[in-house]
Amino acid sequence: MLVKIAAFVVPLGFDTLAVAVALGLHGMRPLRPALTFAFFEAVMPLIGLFLGHLVGARFETPAVVLGGVVLIGVALYMLKEALEDEDETEGLSFSSMRTAALAGFGISMDELAIGFPMGTSGLPIPRTIGAIAIQAFIVTYLGIVVGKHLGQTSGRRTSRTAGFVAAIAFGLLGIYLIAQRFVPGLPEV
Repeated sequence: MLVKIAAFVVPLGFDTLAVAVALGLHGMRPLRPALTFAFFEAVMPLIGLFLGHLVGARFETPAVVLGGVVLIGVALYMLKEALEDEDETEGLSFSSMRTAALAGFGISMDELAIGFPMGTSGLPIPRTIGAIAIQAFIVTYLGIVVGKHLGQTSGRRTSRTAGFVAAIAFGLLGIYLIAQRFVPGLPEV
């Protein structure tokens, strides 16, 4: 079960790391973004989980397949973001509660998408949500600290690499979840 939790949580950490390093390059202090991201990245999967549970209870196999497709969609979106040469942190501000909430909501959209397959996969919800929140805090805090110490060029490269790794991990997980429903004998993740 620990491997299955890690398969969902670790790729989220890479995506968060990519944004955190970029925030560090802009000189952001780490505590407020780390707390904001941890909160939103723990709450958003619960919304997706609720939706996934509603669908999964009625349509188990199609729901799992749809969850895999959602993960592949998240992977493609993350890959697109990693390939673009834009600054992901543009517009992210933590100067007020409102702007921090908007930043947290924006960064946690992939967690919303992750909640759906999480609900159909049988993961232990409290442990998974706790792991997501803890990794979000640690990765954001450390990513910002690292970003402050990296140069502009190596920081962007680190951020892009983290985005690529997250995209590949989510894509492979999505493909595997779909394959589990159609290929007999594949072990559970």
